[in-house]
Amino acid sequence: MSLDVAEFFRLLPIALAGRRYSTAKNHVTVKDGDRRIRITLTPQPDLRVASLTLPRTLVEFAFEGYLPDDAVRFTEHFLRHYQRGGG
Repeated sequence: MSLDVAEFFRLLPIALAGRRYSTAKNHVTVKDGDRRIRITLTPQPDLRVASLTLPRTLVEFAFEGYLPDDAVRFTEHFLRHYQRGGG
């Protein structure tokens, strides 16, 4: 994702849509009933394009107890809250 860890955590409550979660350093554990999602954040080197510098963070999801279609729906909803527009 093209954001830093602080920005990720700032947007997290909205992206999780009321689901309970806990954080520990660069990890997030989401509790959704009997299911769990573990999100791991790994800062990456900035992306530089001419004079533009963009922060980057590798975001990995691990789903426990989710059917594949449910995991896809969650991920799509989650990522929509991190989309940015420009123009």
